[in-house]
Amino acid sequence: MSHQSLVKSLAVLSLSGLLLAACSDTEAPELTDENTEQTDVNDKSNTDSSSEEPSTTLSQNMLDWVPMIEDTEYVYEGEGAEGASYTVYPQFTHSDTMQLVQSTSGTDMVKVYEYTENEVREVFLRGETYFRDDIVDTGLTTGQDTFDILLQSPIEKGHSWESPSGSVSEITGTNVAVETPTGNYEAIEVTRKLNDSTTVLYYAPEVGLVQTISDPDSDMTVTSTLSKIQEDTAEEIPLTVYELNEMATALIKADATMKLNTNDPARIQLTEILNGSTGDMTIPSLTENVEINYMYLGNDGIVHVDFSEEITEMQAGSGIESLLLQSIVNTIGGLYQADEVLLTVETEPYSSGHILLEEGQTMKVDQSVVE
Repeated sequence: MSHQSLVKSLAVLSLSGLLLAACSDTEAPELTDENTEQTDVNDKSNTDSSSEEPSTTLSQNMLDWVPMIEDTEYVYEGEGAEGASYTVYPQFTHSDTMQLVQSTSGTDMVKVYEYTENEVREVFLRGETYFRDDIVDTGLTTGQDTFDILLQSPIEKGHSWESPSGSVSEITGTNVAVETPTGNYEAIEVTRKLNDSTTVLYYAPEVGLVQTISDPDSDMTVTSTLSKIQEDTAEEIPLTVYELNEMATALIKADATMKLNTNDPARIQLTEILNGSTGDMTIPSLTENVEINYMYLGNDGIVHVDFSEEITEMQAGSGIESLLLQSIVNTIGGLYQADEVLLTVETEPYSSGHILLEEGQTMKVDQSVVE
């Protein structure tokens, strides 16, 4: 009984009190606050039992569904295709962007996610990328004119959006149970369609992408499922180092590995490898006081690398100095899979007592001097 009904009943009882007293010697029970509260609770439960349970409120913060992780590798196990198994590592993060590398057994692909208040966009995508530049800082482009919107608010079932790429996405489920080797999640389900292809993606709160299913209704279904989350981990980048042989007459090759955490620039560890601080170089290509000021691949396909002025202070003849410069060019060019390197000193062309480069003059990777 509602409170208003209860008041009306009390009024009727008070008006007919004399008649009731004449008919019975027993007094009517007094209504207390406890009786009223219990009645209200019972009425509420009866009302709720005839309706659906209220759904859990979903976060509208994009970072809860596509978090900016650091120093953490996500490992996905796949079925249906060779590229279905892969790893993801965050290379660089800024206030509104995250750059990550997705590595399979055959290739590395670099992506950049851009965050706004109500969207996460994949604004950069480049395959066959085995070097590590902060794309946001260097301005490297891929020539793509469009991008995909990975996720958009409001986070609720039925919300859909179209990306500039032409794909159409819809949140087709919320609180969807997804089982993975890393745990069981209550995820949102996003179905993305482009031309005749359909991809279903599951995002779990504070974890991110936990499963992807491509073309689920076909005979060519490909599934990728999160299998490991490895925290406090560095990205490992293989490197071929070119160094002088013991007679300083040619170059020889040696294998090295750069181990870089999120937001670590490659140039610092590369400097330590080339000056012999790390690794086992017989004849270091750089002295200990030389620094690499910047290093990046330009949109012209040329690697731009700038050294501190100490690089010109080599205590060697022209032949050895030339080989040392070639060892640097071959090592850096190989890292970027580029043929040319523009080598400068404090932004000026390289100039020493033996070698003088002109403005804009590049050095080419040369395998003919390698044993």
